[in-house]
Amino acid sequence: MNPIPESAEIPPVEIRLADLHGRIALVTGTSSGIGRATAQALLANGAIVHGADRAAATWSHEKFHAHPCDLADPEAIKRTVQTIGEMAGHLDYVANVAGVDTKHSLDEGGAAQWNTIVDINLRAFYLILHKAAPWLRLGRGKAVVNVSSINYRLGVPRRSIYATTKAAILGLTTGLARELGRDGIRINAVSPGWVFTEGQVAEYFSGDARAKHLAYLEQVQSLALKIDARDIANHILFYLSEVSRASTGHNCVVDAGWTLE
Repeated sequence: MNPIPESAEIPPVEIRLADLHGRIALVTGTSSGIGRATAQALLANGAIVHGADRAAATWSHEKFHAHPCDLADPEAIKRTVQTIGEMAGHLDYVANVAGVDTKHSLDEGGAAQWNTIVDINLRAFYLILHKAAPWLRLGRGKAVVNVSSINYRLGVPRRSIYATTKAAILGLTTGLARELGRDGIRINAVSPGWVFTEGQVAEYFSGDARAKHLAYLEQVQSLALKIDARDIANHILFYLSEVSRASTGHNCVVDAGWTLE
């Protein structure tokens, strides 16, 4: 085992990619976690970011535009993407990040629970791209990143619906790679392991549960590392940037060597 230090970790190195400067991005889930880290990383590289999130914006930046949007509502997605497209004139990037990870056993779950998770974690990804594609065709960057998870490979109890959506995101990504590639649009997926976002820290790495879950990570990860949301953002930006121009339909696993994929 590689003990994961209890002390604060050194922050990730912030990625710098010159071609992101001045580009226009749509990012979902920007109020917190990976979505916020992605938006802030893009802004640090000089991009203009439009954030779509049901929650109210919790931060501000002169080049960040927050758009209230219930991603479970197809009409709200349609209106939001249209508004962003008309404001910006085109889109260079889309990062589908927002998701929910509520837990339901097979006995507890039903149609309502299925729809609640699938509508946000999967249908919203598709509908965002459905409405954003015409604006991406007008852009220069022409890149999409869908955020999945390694969870679908782990067989975690009470996560079957969530795991299904995360596996399906990979199918959506490969399913669109050739179709969008005809227009020069690249689409890739980034699949994180256990990320120390605010929500995950509050639920799993605080109080009495902290030691147990840190010990578990010591067993399964190859690296003694607390993965930061900014680590995931760095990989998302790599796949948005033209430095990854030869990659599409790819799944990039960022899990500190958990699954060794």
